[in-house]
Amino acid sequence: MPRAAEGPDGTWVVQQVRGSSSGKVYTCPGCLQDLPARMDHIVAWRSEEEFGFNTGVGARRHWHRACFRSRPPR
Repeated sequence: MPRAAEGPDGTWVVQQVRGSSSGKVYTCPGCLQDLPARMDHIVAWRSEEEFGFNTGVGARRHWHRACFRSRPPR
């Protein structure tokens, strides 16, 4: 289930994702490194976006857990 997470850079909608065998590879916006779908990771998007919790797939980003936790403030 998605949850709201407050931080110095605003409110985010965050969802923990279990690794999968889909073969997809994402680019983490925190470190710009590959994030294979097989790794557990976080999918997050800003809740200030037009639709907040219901934002479409295009606004969602896949993050390494450590990168999301250490993202710089705005």
